[in-house]
Amino acid sequence: MVRAEPHRDAFLRALVERDSSAARRVIDAALADGLAVDDIYTGVMQPALYEIGHRWALGELNVAQEHYATTVAQSLLDVLSASRQRPPPDGRLALVTATPDEQHSLGARMLADFLEADGWETLLLGAGPPMRDVLELVDLEQPDVVALSTSTAGVLPGLIELVRALAELRPRPLILAGGRFWTAETTAAAREFGADLVIHDAREAIAALRERVPPQAGA
Repeated sequence: MVRAEPHRDAFLRALVERDSSAARRVIDAALADGLAVDDIYTGVMQPALYEIGHRWALGELNVAQEHYATTVAQSLLDVLSASRQRPPPDGRLALVTATPDEQHSLGARMLADFLEADGWETLLLGAGPPMRDVLELVDLEQPDVVALSTSTAGVLPGLIELVRALAELRPRPLILAGGRFWTAETTAAAREFGADLVIHDAREAIAALRERVPPQAGA
């Protein structure tokens, strides 16, 4: 079995050292070693980016360095995403977005890729748009699921307001909360706010959503 940890550590080191060529070589090496794209997302890139965010929060990296790491990761995600196999849409629709005012959007991007690989059609909004605009789009498109990605505590007021507004819509979408902010200590709060599901891993989201929103018959 191919282990993700050595590639994760090498990818993190390349990002910290601001060596984009080395970061690309790490991803190429992971693919050459037989690591699946899903495992590169969840076992290499995501934990490395979480560590970058942790070091930024501690003041060990500045905003420019954190943005550099995010930009490099985004470019590599674009390449990996293009290589993924996507079945025809099976009738399920998800709107995936960062929480309003949340500027970290890679988690939302990763989840959207996983959903599309499972047959979902996705509306990916990226960095957090205004709540009013999210609600307008949800009302127009009526997705089965609205997935909200949250990385930083500062956006929680907007998250709470948005979740409560989504819960009042008819038809009401299933509300999924995910992202780096949700830990074992904070997960209960998301449910108190009104989220139906709190997920910590994209695979977990796919499995949970298949139970709650199965593919439409005949799709």
